Amino acid sequence: MAISTQGNHFVDAHGNTVQLRGVNVSGLESGIIFDGSKNYWESSGFSPRPDFTKVAAWKANVVRLPLNEDSWLGLTVTGIPGNVIALDGPGYQAEVKATVAAANAAGLYVILDLHWTAPANFAANTQNPFLDSDNSINFWTSVANAFHSNPAVMFEVFNEPFVCAKGSAQCSGAAGINANQTLATGGTESYYWGMSSGSYGGSLSQQAYTYNTVGYQQVITAIRNTGASNVIICGGNSYDADLTWWTSNPVTDPLNQLAAALHQYPGSYPYTVTSNLTALNAMLAPIVSNHPLIVTELGDEVGSNPAPFATAALAWIDAKGYSVTAWAWNPWGGDNTLIQNTTSYTPTAGLGQAFYTWIFNHN
Repeated sequence: MAISTQGNHFVDAHGNTVQLRGVNVSGLESGIIFDGSKNYWESSGFSPRPDFTKVAAWKANVVRLPLNEDSWLGLTVTGIPGNVIALDGPGYQAEVKATVAAANAAGLYVILDLHWTAPANFAANTQNPFLDSDNSINFWTSVANAFHSNPAVMFEVFNEPFVCAKGSAQCSGAAGINANQTLATGGTESYYWGMSSGSYGGSLSQQAYTYNTVGYQQVITAIRNTGASNVIICGGNSYDADLTWWTSNPVTDPLNQLAAALHQYPGSYPYTVTSNLTALNAMLAPIVSNHPLIVTELGDEVGSNPAPFATAALAWIDAKGYSVTAWAWNPWGGDNTLIQNTTSYTPTAGLGQAFYTWIFNHN
């Protein structure tokens, strides 16, 4: 198996155009960050890991796996309550590699997504605004070295930047920060985000801490310096909804193997397929003329058939020839979940059923 880019589409090892259609499986982003457990999938509803043959049975061809930089690097980290944990880097890396091998064996391409980061020795136990100069380059250099010989693996540099996104309370950068420049080449962040209890269910807490970030260009260069030729995927600000940096502050890849990531949820800002499709298409037009686009997260309500937002988004994705991985193949209940359980893998009403119908009956 191999996947690469050619112009504005993905191609397989034989040069055939590929529309990537698949799911996210959440779990590895939390790693063993909370309590030192070696059950890497305990928070996600799987034991010992997901059965990727069940994903393939939906006729998916790709799975997106969110990762944690602290766990991969095996750092000794401190959470906001002061809990200190020495992470088992070799154990976590072994689980990621075994998970990728299981997904590939089921016939699936894999997207490795850097989901949770944290500067210095803070615990990466929730989403932070962007890549940090302390750990993120080391993470991607190590991941690229581990998977450079596997052309079925793609690297999504960072999940959902929120560099002054929407001017909200989660705007972590200094006032007047050039968000697009920060995404491309790095900048400064003023706050670290963590879970105040150190575990799931705790409240989100913002801690004053100024640190340097690195941009997409530095990570692309670091990955290519390992000799890795894998596809590299880059998203945008406002939780991967604002991709204007692609044209205002473009980056370069010597191998021309870049793809763009977009996230689409009913409340995505600034544009969605149902709130301002004209503006969305206009924003994407200069990007997709040269690069493939993949909606690496698509969500909607659960329980409301026929999932009107997801249905509209999937029709748009097909019309444009884009790719998609829906969020999420986890039996959590609530919105943005695709399956009810891990016994029958019955689709959830709403999002799950709409996505299953689309992907299973796809040509």
